Amino acid sequence: MIRSVGRVGNLKVVGLVLWQVKYDLLVILVVAASLLPIPDAVQMENSVAALSVLGIAASIFIGFRNTNAYNRWWEARTLWGAVINDSRAWHNDLAAIDTGTTVMSTVLDRMRRRQVRYTWKLAAEMRGVAPLPGVAELTEEDPPEATATDLLNLQARDVQTLSAGGHIDVQARVMLMSVNTGLAASQGGLERIRNQPIPVHYDVFIRVMAWLFAIVAFNRFDANHELASVALGLLLMLLFIVAERLGYFIERPMSNRIFDLPLYRFCSTISGNLLGRSHPMATPRESDKAVIWM
Repeated sequence: MIRSVGRVGNLKVVGLVLWQVKYDLLVILVVAASLLPIPDAVQMENSVAALSVLGIAASIFIGFRNTNAYNRWWEARTLWGAVINDSRAWHNDLAAIDTGTTVMSTVLDRMRRRQVRYTWKLAAEMRGVAPLPGVAELTEEDPPEATATDLLNLQARDVQTLSAGGHIDVQARVMLMSVNTGLAASQGGLERIRNQPIPVHYDVFIRVMAWLFAIVAFNRFDANHELASVALGLLLMLLFIVAERLGYFIERPMSNRIFDLPLYRFCSTISGNLLGRSHPMATPRESDKAVIWM
């Protein structure tokens, strides 16, 4: 996640965004340089009508796509908020049923550590990367290759073990499994967002539409070859192309890019809540003044 920090925070944000679209900027310059030598008569022909039609169409499609992309981003943020809330509820429920016996303390400690491991493993799976060092070691009792779904199943088995042993009653079992089910539902929603992006053919169509409009717009502004008109045409091209690219970036909020949600920050928060702020996994990977949180 890109953040505006400090007096020049906004400039840093703009610089990071432009760096992410550096190849698009290069293409814009190449296209502009190619259109400049074209004679005025050729530039003016049918350009006004094409500009009007393409401008309306491009604005509608880019606006629709970016709205949908933000909705996907916000839904992912809401689901991760639910994971944080359910993790805290899990911690509270375990504290409520703790009788202080050796058996209970051992099992509940493992369930807390497993919950923290689950969140880190879920973040890694959503990004398609390997878990960070130390994640699997949180619960050495569990298989090192356990997936996020496996860890939820292991939590359910421990709940069943406590219930079968008479350590918790039916109400406590229902309370714990309700939180476990909520985590499974949030995970399913996150997997849907990750696995089902906007269809590629629609994505390509919108990008082609944005580029066509940008080229025709520059062609129209460059008709008289005045420096101010050329600069305005370049600015218009830049705005439309960057707007289309921003929609592409934010519709993938868990793709291991700087536009991601700060998943590791969420996991550090959960680690601190369940295992204490002094635990190594509770320390954020980036400082509070960092421009990028991952």
